[in-house]
Amino acid sequence: MNMKAKFIVLVLLAGFACHVPGSAQSRPPANQSTKHSKASPADGNKLIALKVTGTQRYNDKEILAASGLELGQAVSEGDFKEAVRRLGETGVFTDVAYAFEFSDAGTKLELQLTDAEKKQLVPAIFENFVWFTDAELISELQRRVPLFKQLLPVAGTLPDRLNDALQTLVSEKQLPGHVDYQRQGTPDGGELTAIAYRVTDVEIRIRNCEFPGASAEQAAALTSVARKVAGVPYDRSSLAAVARLDFLPVFLKRGYLRAEFAPSEAKVVSKSTQDESLADVEVDAIFPITPGKVYATADVTWKGNTAVKTEELLGLIHLSVGEPADAVRLATDLESVNKIYRSRGYMAAYVTSEPTLDDGKATVRYAINVFEGDQYKMGELEIVGLDTQATAHLQSAWTLREGDPYNGDYAKKFLETTNRFLPGGVAWDIAIHEAVNAKDKTVDVTLRFRPK
Repeated sequence: MNMKAKFIVLVLLAGFACHVPGSAQSRPPANQSTKHSKASPADGNKLIALKVTGTQRYNDKEILAASGLELGQAVSEGDFKEAVRRLGETGVFTDVAYAFEFSDAGTKLELQLTDAEKKQLVPAIFENFVWFTDAELISELQRRVPLFKQLLPVAGTLPDRLNDALQTLVSEKQLPGHVDYQRQGTPDGGELTAIAYRVTDVEIRIRNCEFPGASAEQAAALTSVARKVAGVPYDRSSLAAVARLDFLPVFLKRGYLRAEFAPSEAKVVSKSTQDESLADVEVDAIFPITPGKVYATADVTWKGNTAVKTEELLGLIHLSVGEPADAVRLATDLESVNKIYRSRGYMAAYVTSEPTLDDGKATVRYAINVFEGDQYKMGELEIVGLDTQATAHLQSAWTLREGDPYNGDYAKKFLETTNRFLPGGVAWDIAIHEAVNAKDKTVDVTLRFRPK
């Protein structure tokens, strides 16, 4: 007679979303049916099949490897509970239910999984594993940590398992250093944005920079800028900022408005050719660049400006129709527009540019939007740090009276033309403080003098 016994157990994972798991809560097995049989216990306890449902991220093979189970092994319900614990602790699932069925042929297991939402996952960043390409590293990690798909849960054990796998990989290759990771968040200390892994206790420094994808003229300009990078530690997050702030403007000023740098790569310099350096490892940093096409300026339009006429503002923008759009110069020009507004008391004014690119014609139209806000008036003047006579002279020379439209440039120019009133024989450290009062739309000015 054939024997079958089927059990369904639901496990809630509320306690698994942390490094120290809580106790799994389960309800008693349901749908049990037991028939007497002379079947061999060894055959009935052998795991012969695993079926996975619910998850959209993982396949049966990946879940089997992550569960700690193997097809063909002798199993009991305790093994299933342990597998659920392992899966639940990772942090990539919110719920796990399992069902199993004994028969003469063996045991079949079904795992019902609910994936954690994507907003609960962040990318893994590998800062300085310079001995591997990204493809090599990810392939090796996915083999060792089956649930790793370049995204990690913000809570759970998967980040630790990935750290262990990286440490093992580094040790197997007999590479220097130890692996550690750090959770990264927004500058204001808000939500997590990534989990960054790096090799510590080893000094990896940059010898040279290379720019595949750049023309000879572009590469020469980039190499000149890259001199500041030589000798600094190799760290991909830091280099991404360098690429964005220092290298990308080389292209933006020439009209390559869609230029894009890929994440940096590294090529280890062999000891036989390594320059004299105290670094443990020297690398050539590689910055792949896709310049794209050059975009010419097609038009510039203004919106929102009433206090300053368009004709006056046009002279501040150096974009010539038909010529490559210099996005770097445009940013500087917009600062000049902001300065004009500050000089007329519009302390909350700001200006933005909105480019519309026509890829077919390789042109760009800029819409410049001005947000003027209210005009602020001059408030009170306070002079601190000088004797009575010098203070009186400066107050008398200050012609921006209370209630006049404020001029954001006035204080600096005033100090440049009134230094004759300061006590001689002393070098002064002068600070200008503007207290912008949003409620009554005034600006109080404090001039603070301190001997150096």
